[in-house]
Amino acid sequence: MKLTVKDLFDIPIFKGFTLVAGEKGLSRSVCLTEILDFEFAKDVTVSRNSLFTEKSLVLTNLVFARDDSSRIMTAVKGLYQLNVSCMAYKTTLFSGLSQEVLDFADEKGFPILQFGGDEFFEDIILAVASRLNEGNDILSLEADMFSVIEEGSSVHEETRIRKKLNPDFRKYIRVAAVRSPVLCNEDKMADLIRKTASLGKINRKSAFCKFRDTFLIFMSQESPEEDRFKALLNDIFIGLDMDRDAVCCGLSDISLLNDAFGRAIREAYWASNVAMLEKVPLRHYRQIGIYRLIIPEIHSKNVQEYMKEYLAPLNDQQDSLLLDTACAYVLCHGDLDDTAGKLFCHKNTIRYRLSRLHQLLDPSASDKDFTESLSMAVRIHMLTEFL
Repeated sequence: MKLTVKDLFDIPIFKGFTLVAGEKGLSRSVCLTEILDFEFAKDVTVSRNSLFTEKSLVLTNLVFARDDSSRIMTAVKGLYQLNVSCMAYKTTLFSGLSQEVLDFADEKGFPILQFGGDEFFEDIILAVASRLNEGNDILSLEADMFSVIEEGSSVHEETRIRKKLNPDFRKYIRVAAVRSPVLCNEDKMADLIRKTASLGKINRKSAFCKFRDTFLIFMSQESPEEDRFKALLNDIFIGLDMDRDAVCCGLSDISLLNDAFGRAIREAYWASNVAMLEKVPLRHYRQIGIYRLIIPEIHSKNVQEYMKEYLAPLNDQQDSLLLDTACAYVLCHGDLDDTAGKLFCHKNTIRYRLSRLHQLLDPSASDKDFTESLSMAVRIHMLTEFL
């Protein structure tokens, strides 16, 4: 993922770091971490161009300036000229820097950080590398989710993905798929996934990733009791500071991990899509009714052709009014009053539009057969929007 000097302060190990100069450069990109030892010491002739990389964070304890503090200015200027993004020094030998160095860093927008706790260079390097790799992990897992949800992965592939997510999953699994307008923003989604690192012991039996604009929560337990999974999901929502009433959540059945890992992902994902369509905060896959017949065949050529052919006459209409009415009518389970309220119009208007739909789509069918055919075609149409 993209990382700036300012973003470093969001990494836990940087909690005790302080910005002492160069505030204008906080937006500089950081691509890796390097260590400065004696490269700027007096009489060292090694080419520094080959030792330090552009856009790097350079860590140092300023040991090269132990006998000559003026070497610090030389080093800061040199690092700046090499387009290093930031220098962080440990106060082992120097508790502060000269005003000349601070003024130069402020003028050039070259951030200098100070730290003096028990942070080890190796731990800092690993923490930054881990944060930089987060984006790659997210993209990699998203590709895996695509394989499971859209393509139907093999048992071998599902086992690989499962172990990649969390090799310590318990015996039973449930997946929750969470959707919200906020999560359509890539940065917000990345922030949420990053925040999962703070969940502590919960992470021992859980895992998290994304698929498009859906946040996936994997929960495991040693036994299949519903209450245990409810409590775990509640703890996760509280730990991530998520408002359950402000999201649409789809839940899979509770299943044996080894038997139904991929199926649980698909169940949760599609249940969340139904929740989005119906604008309700929670839908269990086992309770989504006829959608369970459609979803496994949603990619079928015959299913798609049926929907497109049945609704084709609506393509000639000047606007989407009739299709919108059909969708609202189906989502309101055929209740004219609810449909009228949903579309902010009179019930008689809904009756007229349904009559027009009947004439356009299936004029020879009885009212009952037309309603059944329309309901099926419209549900396929709405689910296809999520492909």
